[in-house]
Amino acid sequence: MKIVEVETKSGTNKILQKAIDDVYQSGGGTVRICSGTFHMYDSLHLRSGVNVVGVKGKTILKKCRSQSSKLSADLGYGHYDVSVEKPGLFKPGMGVYIRDVNGCGFYGTVATVTWKDGDRIGINRMLNHDYARIRKAMVSTVFPVISGYYANNLVIEGITIDGNAEENEFIDGCRGGGMFLLQCHGIKIKGVTEKNYNGDGISFQQCTNLIIEDCDISKNYGSGLHPGSGSAGVVMRNCKITGNRKDGVFYCLRVTYTLLENCEISENGNDGISVGARDTDHIIRNNLITKNFRHGIYFRKADKTMGGHRNLIDSNMIVNNCQKEGNTEVFIEDVTENIWFKNNKIQGEKKSSYGIISGKNCKKICLGNDNKFIGLKHDIKPGKVFLYTLPEKILVGPDYLDNKSVRHLNIELH
Repeated sequence: MKIVEVETKSGTNKILQKAIDDVYQSGGGTVRICSGTFHMYDSLHLRSGVNVVGVKGKTILKKCRSQSSKLSADLGYGHYDVSVEKPGLFKPGMGVYIRDVNGCGFYGTVATVTWKDGDRIGINRMLNHDYARIRKAMVSTVFPVISGYYANNLVIEGITIDGNAEENEFIDGCRGGGMFLLQCHGIKIKGVTEKNYNGDGISFQQCTNLIIEDCDISKNYGSGLHPGSGSAGVVMRNCKITGNRKDGVFYCLRVTYTLLENCEISENGNDGISVGARDTDHIIRNNLITKNFRHGIYFRKADKTMGGHRNLIDSNMIVNNCQKEGNTEVFIEDVTENIWFKNNKIQGEKKSSYGIISGKNCKKICLGNDNKFIGLKHDIKPGKVFLYTLPEKILVGPDYLDNKSVRHLNIELH
């Protein structure tokens, strides 16, 4: 397998992308990046089978300052060009984000500029929506610093991502993040420092069998980790997820069979961990969840179909949350079923009155007798939803991922 050394100590994304593409075209291998700062005018686009390895704490990818333009014409779904009022702001090779007030989230488009002609700029991905001037459509040079689309079987290690949030516009986690992965499988992210991005830290959508370990994800303007949109079988461990402005870990839609363990999740601007919308069959284990602004763990309100059911909360320290809002360390909204608490330490001082509150329409919230409640006015808010024995077998987490679990992604596990 080919190994390429990037030895320059400064430059732009172009020199890094060239090395990755050369290794990919040769059949795969590793790109090693030396200490230095690289200014990112587009994402570093990952390729299947190409590892990207930096010097931990010293190989820095810094997002360039963003700039924006309104449209000069309305745009149509499926097209590969954009008409802008200020074409001078854009040139080939730049990353761009296109959206309007109706076309955001997954309806937004992130692409690379490929050509210019008058007020028109070409892009390498088709538009995901119709965008209109009346709906405040904008084009901005905003994008993930590292981006993987349909990339498999690679390692990202020892890279520092500086999102330069103060000089960039916000992009939500459906299409962006300091690192963003879409339909990627078998990727290992190790020893990455990701910070200060105007959006989520690491966001992955429709992905399987990822490992995210020994990473520091901090001070982002969105959530820290954003497991999303049907992702399954993901392991997140030994990470620091601190000081993000929204949730520490936000399980989005239909995320299943993951493991979150041995992480510090602290001082985030909303909940430490947020679960809901068919986020099921997870293990949340051995984490320190502390000093978050609202709840330590929050199970979002849903109906029976969309609840965050069948989750094991095991051996965590859930301590002194509700720093700015709320009075409960763990809050379980209606309608959630089969949440199992085992060997947790749940503690509150001045801010939290309750260890656990569960909605009256929840079912089978199971508390093992090895959980410890310390310093709270009430351990739980009493109700018929609580049971005090756990099932003999709890078959959740990545070990129980199978092909039936990923049919919604139209893939088979290998």
